[in-house]
Amino acid sequence: MTGSVECYGKNTKLREQVNLDMVADCIDVKKSKDREQIQEIEKMHALMKKYKLDGQFHWITAQTIRARNGELYRHIADTKGAFLQPAFYEASRLTVVQAMTCGLHLRLSRYTRKIYSERLTT
Repeated sequence: MTGSVECYGKNTKLREQVNLDMVADCIDVKKSKDREQIQEIEKMHALMKKYKLDGQFHWITAQTIRARNGELYRHIADTKGAFLQPAFYEASRLTVVQAMTCGLHLRLSRYTRKIYSERLTT
């Protein structure tokens, strides 16, 4: 995940076009007991500071209440966001994050509340 954030931080053209919204199970070192996870959280905070990502990058704790997920995704789209959550590609055994780091393109679309409403009514 930190690799994707670093790539995003370095790419000014991408930063002008979209915000990056990332979901993780834990974003606070005080709530983690895993040494590797703590190191990644600290690295993420350092990247956020290094690239001055305030307002362009949102690091969100994973939702445990499924009913909130739809609203979360709509908010991300409404705020010009690109959503990133680690998941495995079965064919390549890469995570989405690794695939992006390796240069595979992930299609980003704007899914606004208006489009959602129109699709819902049709």
